[in-house]
Amino acid sequence: MRQLATFAVSLLLLTAASASAQSGDTSNASTPSASSASVATPNPANGAWQLRPSLAWSVVTDERTHGLGGGLELIRFPNASAWRVGVFSEAFGELDGAARVAGGLSFGYGMFGLQAGVAHRTEGDYAAATSLQIAKTLTFGPAGLALRMGIPLHTYGASQDLDLPSRGVELAVVVQVGWSFTLSGARPPHQHSCHGHAHH
Repeated sequence: MRQLATFAVSLLLLTAASASAQSGDTSNASTPSASSASVATPNPANGAWQLRPSLAWSVVTDERTHGLGGGLELIRFPNASAWRVGVFSEAFGELDGAARVAGGLSFGYGMFGLQAGVAHRTEGDYAAATSLQIAKTLTFGPAGLALRMGIPLHTYGASQDLDLPSRGVELAVVVQVGWSFTLSGARPPHQHSCHGHAHH
């Protein structure tokens, strides 16, 4: 009987020691993973860089001219706020045979944005021209919409003996489909757009 009691006490002590050791291993194992997780998670307060490629379709108001092309925007979130700055470039081929390229700066907050830059359009139904481009943008996830204005800075003569009219001030609607990819850092939370996305 005495030996049985001694065995039972020894077994209880061994079980308690084993359970204590396992508990210590579990807590030690969880601490590094939590620590590494906290280290691996970027802090939005440090800012982020994003890249947004897109496909776009444009139409100039009061004209038959449509364009199909794409754009690329590099976006910087300087901190955890919804403000952003960036640079953009875009290129379109238009149905009258002209090509249109543009680039400049972009600014935005949440899904709203503004672009300012320079555009050049080769000759087609109209004479070639270099313009000041200003656009108001709205981006929600992969979808984007822009209202674009082109104010002529210089109109070029035709390359052949043609009498091409000048387009004048250009007003266009641009519909886009794109997506933003985070290059570094963490995008601010609670963004409605995919930029937090600026887009044009």
